[in-house]
Amino acid sequence: MKRVFKIDNVQAKFNAIKFLQEISDYTKPIQMTLEPWKKRRSNAQNSLMWVSLLGDFSMQVDFDGKKFLPDIWHDQLKKKFLPDETGTEETLNGYKKWDELPDGSLKMVGSTRFLTKLGMENYLHKCYAYGCELGIKFTASPKYL
Repeated sequence: MKRVFKIDNVQAKFNAIKFLQEISDYTKPIQMTLEPWKKRRSNAQNSLMWVSLLGDFSMQVDFDGKKFLPDIWHDQLKKKFLPDETGTEETLNGYKKWDELPDGSLKMVGSTRFLTKLGMENYLHKCYAYGCELGIKFTASPKYL
């Protein structure tokens, strides 16, 4: 059972201490890690990405007469703009952008789900800037990040 405590007030601290004090089965060791809290990307940021950004890419950009679905643009923009580094202020624990395949090539596995609020903000700004280079007239402004 995984328990996560965000300790940002006295009551939250007491709840975490109480949980530790109630541990009685020492035959199943647990691991405890303390680290600074990183705020996850917001639902509003995720909605902005899917509804406005990816929708606008899908509707307004074509290459050689072809338009692409939002899912395809999502994969393309992740490859181009997700952070490569792990363990930064932009990423949550468990983030990685690439998996190495047996032949040494890389497969993109990164997800915006593992970005912090700051990481998602930076990612979206890069995507919007790229869209502007392609001539997109966005339906929502990135100032609402």
